[in-house]
Amino acid sequence: MNLERIKFQTCPNDQEEGILLTDLEEAIPETDSFGNLQYYCPNCSQTFTYCECDSDND
Repeated sequence: MNLERIKFQTCPNDQEEGILLTDLEEAIPETDSFGNLQYYCPNCSQTFTYCECDSDND
């Protein structure tokens, strides 16, 4: 899986860049119980989830 295109997302807490959580080899992304990608924001030290269904691409 190519993670480069999904590696960063904007943190909803402080609008800074969050980094995708992965396994040690950076091959498999971490997900929550719903399958949403999980990110870590180093600025606010919080994790957050991202789902493409949350974006407004209508």
